[in-house]
Amino acid sequence: MDKRSIMGFLLIMVILILWPYWNKLFFKDDPQPVQTVQSTDSTEVADRTLSTDTMPESPIVNPNAKPSTMGEVEPDKQASMVAPASRPEKAVTVENEDFIVTMSSNGGLIKSIKLKNYFIENGTDGDNLVELLAPEERNPWNVPGAITLGDEDRILPINRTGFEVEGYSTVLHVGDSPKTISFTFSDSATGAMVRKDYTFQPEKYQIKFRLTVENPAAFGFDDKITVGWMVPSWPTEKDFKGDLDQFGGFYNMGGEVVDNKDLKEGKLDLAATGATEWVANRTKYFTNVIVAQGDPGDEIYVKGAQSKVFDYEGKSHSWEQYGVGLTYDIRGNSFQEDFLIYSGPLNYYSLDELGHNLSQLVDMGWKVFRPFAIGILWILVQLQSLLGNFGVVIIIFSLVMKIVFWPLTQKSSRSMMQMKELQPKLSEVKEKFSKDPKRLNEETMKIYKEHGFNPFGSCLPILVQMPIFWALFSVLRNSIELRAAEFVFWITDLSQKDPTWVLPIFMGLAMFFQQKMTITDPKQKMMAYIMPVVFVFIFGSMASGLVLYWTVFSVVGVGEQILVKRKMEREKLAKA
Repeated sequence: MDKRSIMGFLLIMVILILWPYWNKLFFKDDPQPVQTVQSTDSTEVADRTLSTDTMPESPIVNPNAKPSTMGEVEPDKQASMVAPASRPEKAVTVENEDFIVTMSSNGGLIKSIKLKNYFIENGTDGDNLVELLAPEERNPWNVPGAITLGDEDRILPINRTGFEVEGYSTVLHVGDSPKTISFTFSDSATGAMVRKDYTFQPEKYQIKFRLTVENPAAFGFDDKITVGWMVPSWPTEKDFKGDLDQFGGFYNMGGEVVDNKDLKEGKLDLAATGATEWVANRTKYFTNVIVAQGDPGDEIYVKGAQSKVFDYEGKSHSWEQYGVGLTYDIRGNSFQEDFLIYSGPLNYYSLDELGHNLSQLVDMGWKVFRPFAIGILWILVQLQSLLGNFGVVIIIFSLVMKIVFWPLTQKSSRSMMQMKELQPKLSEVKEKFSKDPKRLNEETMKIYKEHGFNPFGSCLPILVQMPIFWALFSVLRNSIELRAAEFVFWITDLSQKDPTWVLPIFMGLAMFFQQKMTITDPKQKMMAYIMPVVFVFIFGSMASGLVLYWTVFSVVGVGEQILVKRKMEREKLAKA
């Protein structure tokens, strides 16, 4: 491989490694009109491991931490507010074909969402269902569940009030009628009432939610009501860092999807005014979304905190936690709005069906490459439906890409072979005119012209393929379709790194032979040994699906170079 090609590949890998940081720095979403809420220190929760068996019954807090506004009520409002009712807590569980949702009569909140079709290996106890909500004791805002009610950033006591329940725990099967569970709290003296209606379908990761509030001022709502998901997401992947890096709070305001991931000193308190269709928090593969079904929200609220979490090997990770809220102005003495709650996988097609630009929650890379990524995902999904094995699909796709780009790669290979043949003449000219740079450049270009050699011929084909490569990188790295997708033998999850390092090492060997065949300058021979080793270590920590693609691409590349070399030799003999 000539020097320019080596630099091209190095540039690709630099972009590959540093892209998440560059993306944050240079490609942030256009800011919306923002009104920053005064930050307050949230209660700090002590570090715990992921094993819920070791969780304390109540959170361990820092006694020196300042109190959070979350859950506080101004003293002068206490007298006018309805007194919380004391009732025994009742849990109601609804299970359909896709998830299991547990709700509590305390506040009518969602306490747990477990996905029946997705599992997590906890390292000791086998596979468990993915849980989308962090345990209550790990919530930095002291909120006992999701779908809280607040007045902008204030979470009100109604969220801990005992509600009456209409409905009972049930299991829904395909063909069953929808099931509605209702939670109601009313006060006859003031006519105040809060009612939450959750309607479940026999399948899909969706809940229809209707909120009705009468005499909202009696509950402490001034002129706004915030429907919030103030429960942080919980890590679900063995690769904790890869999972936690994707955590964030999102909202769709004015048709633009805005991503909030940047915490300052471990905190985030953000309010923004504008017509908002939905708010969401997200992990690498899963999301919780509140979608307005009638009027859009008037504001959003995003709150962030930072804690520590330990993976199954005992390694500590920084855990950025995000809560989101959709706020409405109260007009009159009653309030009623309909919402759709989506809690499930970041499946591009499922989210795209729901509209509202929800599919943008799926990380497909920078928007310039996104159309390519969507097309590649469609091809991979269609092939998988036919073949049933994503590893085989990736191999076939690699071969197809090699065929499609054969005209370009052939030119690149011919250019590298020509460079190798011209190297003795170039070295002679370099030695002869080493003290005359101008003459050296003229003589070098003369040699190029005489032999019809384009010095950029090996780099341009690589640049043309860059959109496809980067789009494919995003798809293989982030698509939930590859999560827990088995290939063969030891590769049981194409979204995780190869635990044996066999694929990265095999890829490195293929790259070594490519380097040996194309090195043109004796001074660059060391690169034939260094580059493959560097790539092995870089790809060794990446998803094995991506490594499989690059391995096949490299192995076939060796064959391509052999074919080009033989063809050029035949052309020489024909001219002789």
